[in-house]
Amino acid sequence: MGLRVLFAFAALVSQASAASETVFKTRLNGWYKCSDHTFSDQGSSDGQYSECATMSAPLCYPGICKTPQFADPTVDIFVKRMLATNGNPKVATNIWLLQGGPGYSSSPLESSMLDLFAQLNETVNIYTMDHRGTGRSTFLDCVAAQVTTTGSPNGKEIDLEEIGSCARELENEYGDLSSFSTTSAATDLKTFISKYTNGATTIVYGTSYGTMLVERLIHLNPPGVTGYVLDGVATASGASADKFFFMSKRDIDFGIVGDRFFALCSQDATCSSQFKKPNNLPQTLRGVLTQFEKDPKSACASLMKEVKNMKDYPTSTTLSITLGAMLTDEEQRKLIPPVVYRLKRCETKDVDVLRQFINVYNTFSGASSQDDSYYSPLLFNLIQYSEMWEIPQPSMAEMKKRTRSTLLRTGAELYSQHYCAFSKEKSQCATPEQQVDAQTTHEYAENLLDTLDGDKKELVTFNTSSHGALMYTFLDGGDAWTPTCGVKIVASYVKSKGNLKGWTSRAWPECRPTT
Repeated sequence: MGLRVLFAFAALVSQASAASETVFKTRLNGWYKCSDHTFSDQGSSDGQYSECATMSAPLCYPGICKTPQFADPTVDIFVKRMLATNGNPKVATNIWLLQGGPGYSSSPLESSMLDLFAQLNETVNIYTMDHRGTGRSTFLDCVAAQVTTTGSPNGKEIDLEEIGSCARELENEYGDLSSFSTTSAATDLKTFISKYTNGATTIVYGTSYGTMLVERLIHLNPPGVTGYVLDGVATASGASADKFFFMSKRDIDFGIVGDRFFALCSQDATCSSQFKKPNNLPQTLRGVLTQFEKDPKSACASLMKEVKNMKDYPTSTTLSITLGAMLTDEEQRKLIPPVVYRLKRCETKDVDVLRQFINVYNTFSGASSQDDSYYSPLLFNLIQYSEMWEIPQPSMAEMKKRTRSTLLRTGAELYSQHYCAFSKEKSQCATPEQQVDAQTTHEYAENLLDTLDGDKKELVTFNTSSHGALMYTFLDGGDAWTPTCGVKIVASYVKSKGNLKGWTSRAWPECRPTT
């Protein structure tokens, strides 16, 4: 099946800047030679281009929060770099790569750092950091309350009953948790760029939540930064509320992207031949969901009870959320049409195949990597519910309406109780019953582009990528080890030192179609 998928994007903004610096104490512990790959499951660590350090930064920056007398007044910020080996690193262009999340460390970006380093012939300095609360930086965790352990009710994900004790511990440890806000993390970055880099041209790249961090950095106006790259835009500061990126609206976003994905099936000869009008792919799935609601104990509906961590939900909800999760994965989304086809037909042979599919899906979705030890679910929840959720949350009726109006979904209404527990809001809380980038839809990039002042900005849209163009825009005929379209385009932008004049007229390499 030759199904082309329209997916991720990158908004690139060129901005000259100069700013005065607020004076406060920091200290650098480094640099030390360290392995290019932190974890063995991400690649060989034979090379040692990298150096590592930590910066001791204020727990609270002026204007953000005040450090309580009982709290440790500093936090550690981990930074990794690869210095130019071809040319003088003291005058080389600096590139920063910032991870998404929130809550994830920078270690998954290490392969992209190496790819970009090679693409630029080792003529640049490449940096990354674990934003505060994650990884090797001061880690946001509830050690005293012992939540999110492997023996906890929900394992690494915080359980509703754990939130209260964890919140009390964090308050006793840090006081005001705005010390772990996006603005605090962006101020760490501005501080490091100002104090501990070479003062040369600097370009900052962020992916997913990293774009929110980059956008906050733009507001802080750091000296020397001449360009920004926002890949998978998860922010739209300055946009009206109806155009702003909110995690609480993700079911709406998944519905939009799901419709685009389904439309691609009708354009593909093989896919459309299995879903003939009027029973095209979305109509077929809608019929399956309706059938599951009517008869949740039917042979294929009952299979949904075998999906990991979903046995307590209605079978139709489980199917929609499972397919929604598949939509975000570069390979699994290709299986959505055949899964829907077999669920509709539901013969004995289909039940056997679908059961095997669910077993594989459970294994995949439950798989862990060494990176997981650096992920902070508490930071994810803190930032999600304080900075990325509608406040106050819409009524439960509205949340349910959003969820149930889409064929592919995340089930945002299922997180309403967590929002209520983290925010302490009671008014709307009750017990809940790339252009195909479902996680950060294309519209948010357009909205942010519209709100940015000036004309030194450009939007680049990739037609064949899942979430994160730097990692997932594979070249046609390439493999997982070939530098991606995203790497090549960012490298080209870096070579221009953030100057967009004439840059956008170049022909980009053909990315691999989804099949």
